[in-house]
Amino acid sequence: MADGKRKFSFTNLFRRSTPKPADRQIFNMGIQERQNNYMMTAPIIYSMVQQSVIVRTCITQLKQEVYRRGYVWEKAYESLCLDCNKKHQRPVKACPRCDSTNLKVPDVKQLEYAEKFLEGYVNSSEQLFIDVMKELEDDLNIMDDAYIVLVKEYFLDGNGKIRMHRIKEIYRGDPVTVFIYADEIGVKGTKGFTCINHRTFLDTEPHHSCGECNGDLYPVHYVNRANGEDQYFLEGEVLHFSKYSPSRLYGFSPVITLYNHIMTLIAMENYVNSAYTKSRMPRGLLAVQTRNMDSMRAFWRGVKEKMESDPHFIPVMGIEAENGKGAVEWIKFMDSLKEMDYMSVKDDLRDRISAFYGVSKVFMADNTTSGGLNNEGMQILVTNRAVQMAQTVYNNYVFPYLVKQFGITDWVLKLPPSEEEDEIAVLRKRELEVSIASAIKNLGFEVDMDEDGNFNYEKPEPVEEQPVEGEEQGEPDALAGSNLDQRDLDEQTRQFAEGGSKPQENPATTRNKPSVETGPDKRLTGLPEDAGNQNVDSRTERRVG
Repeated sequence: MADGKRKFSFTNLFRRSTPKPADRQIFNMGIQERQNNYMMTAPIIYSMVQQSVIVRTCITQLKQEVYRRGYVWEKAYESLCLDCNKKHQRPVKACPRCDSTNLKVPDVKQLEYAEKFLEGYVNSSEQLFIDVMKELEDDLNIMDDAYIVLVKEYFLDGNGKIRMHRIKEIYRGDPVTVFIYADEIGVKGTKGFTCINHRTFLDTEPHHSCGECNGDLYPVHYVNRANGEDQYFLEGEVLHFSKYSPSRLYGFSPVITLYNHIMTLIAMENYVNSAYTKSRMPRGLLAVQTRNMDSMRAFWRGVKEKMESDPHFIPVMGIEAENGKGAVEWIKFMDSLKEMDYMSVKDDLRDRISAFYGVSKVFMADNTTSGGLNNEGMQILVTNRAVQMAQTVYNNYVFPYLVKQFGITDWVLKLPPSEEEDEIAVLRKRELEVSIASAIKNLGFEVDMDEDGNFNYEKPEPVEEQPVEGEEQGEPDALAGSNLDQRDLDEQTRQFAEGGSKPQENPATTRNKPSVETGPDKRLTGLPEDAGNQNVDSRTERRVG
């Protein structure tokens, strides 16, 4: 239109009005690229870890606890409603949401190929699935970047399009050589395209064909730069994940953060090794003032020969002075390990590194400062939380990805907790929940239990009492709640008419004020006259008589 205004219509009313940015560089903010503050390469980082016994101990203990109980297959649901797709975790006869009886149970046949594949060797290098997973855990703790590579067998239709696939091998991708193939704004699959049969071929146009087999091209998501050439991977063939610093692209290596601590420990260990193996520098020297230098030189030659055979030999020189006077002086070269506070510095660095990884001293075979069972239990709790965090990465991200690639929808792959759950503690907790629910129900609340076994509480609405039809509604009884009858009320009225006090408006107030008046024993009980109670309330006597 000439005025630039959009003509009104119902289609334009519900159309998205957010404008498309003309400059895509606006999205560059927040794209994290791999950066090494110390200008280190990945091989150097791995070499540092291999040289440090403290870092390797932390990583090894954490890896063993994560995979100590292996992996298990569990049902994704107990029953699935095919009408509303509601997953029920408890067996039901009908769907509570839509009342449908069209239910489905997990299909055991879905696990036939995956179970058989994961139980044996998962690649041509004769590696087990659990071994590949342990390698990925090491990569996470060292580089914070882990890659799992799936080698697939593709099945094409008559037009050359991919219709289905089957996983043939599983490998660990080396973080040193594997990279994310993304454009300048961090989007994968838009920068290059390759062929499924020739993974070294790359083209920038998706509509072109492979230069070697004339096949279709597919978007590239990852690249492996090794052996002088690039190998490209499609979507669904490589999974990248991080644990400590996940981002849109790469993680951040914890070793870089702990660089100074690790290098200091390595230097301290090298110093101790040199002190006990080489010891080229003596601990000290006895310098003697003398005028006979020839004798001193002859003595020094003997000292050098002695030091070559005994590195801890301390040379001592004794020469007669001409004037009868001499001097002996000890010259110290360097401090001892105790003077340098070696052990306290080493323990502090170790504690800092182990605290980062969440590995306590108990798991590092150090019980010197445990401080009793309570402190040991707290240390185990801290490490268990670190293990739980590591297992969460696999249970919530890695394993669902693998299960999806296997085409499994009714089952899930999980890492069980490193510490077995106390069944008695679970039963006691359940017993307490049932007891609380029973007490709340006695208070008038409505208690219901859902499919997961959780109790739901709801306060009922108050109900007003409705009068029964046909029942006459009389006047309220003035004597209700008191111990007086109509004759007492008449007596008080008669006394007021004769000039006495005004009758009580509320007879109930006299309930706790009995009369001290006693009457004669007029009760016909058949007992002797002297057996009667002489202290009887007049009102009671009146009623009994």
